[in-house]
Amino acid sequence: MQAGKIKDALKHGVLFYEVQKKFSKLGINLEVFYLVSEGDFEAPPEWSERFEAYTSCILRRDEMEVIAADHPWDNLAGLRRRCDLGHICIGLKHGNDVVAFTWADLKECNHAPLRFDLSENEAYLYDAFTIPSFRGKSLAPFMRERCYSHLRTLGRDRYYSISAYFNKPSIQFKEKLNASFDKLYFSVGRNSGSTRTFKLREYRPPT
Repeated sequence: MQAGKIKDALKHGVLFYEVQKKFSKLGINLEVFYLVSEGDFEAPPEWSERFEAYTSCILRRDEMEVIAADHPWDNLAGLRRRCDLGHICIGLKHGNDVVAFTWADLKECNHAPLRFDLSENEAYLYDAFTIPSFRGKSLAPFMRERCYSHLRTLGRDRYYSISAYFNKPSIQFKEKLNASFDKLYFSVGRNSGSTRTFKLREYRPPT
């Protein structure tokens, strides 16, 4: 990387992303990420009026076509496969339209560099998404709270998620949810599938 690009990357806080791109071209994937614990969050009273036009629900396998066109990370077959594996998709609707959704895996943390089995009261939350035309309305934390509510009815009251270390919006979002950043990891993997993950720091004893 040229000196000028390095200086600009440092200035804008994106140096690691530039390094990631360089290594990715070589077939090497780098990640620095937090394991986050969620669930210690209650909805503000004013949300009942502010978001009264929205309803939440669990989307079934035969409803995956509703979100497939807008889903940025998987296609229809992949989404249905998630349902077949027991993953749950919680959707937020405005009228009849799904405007936001998130996924929950009840069996394992399925983040490739850090897979581990979950207990019966736990869930791993991933792939949260709000369609572009509904962004800027503070739907993300409301969607998360609705997700917690649905999962509690299933006996799940402890939630894990992953946040990239350099993803400031994700960090700020989790902070709004009173989430705990438990551990910091670094992983290096090859496109062939082999990955090594190293714990860099633990912020609190595991509970």
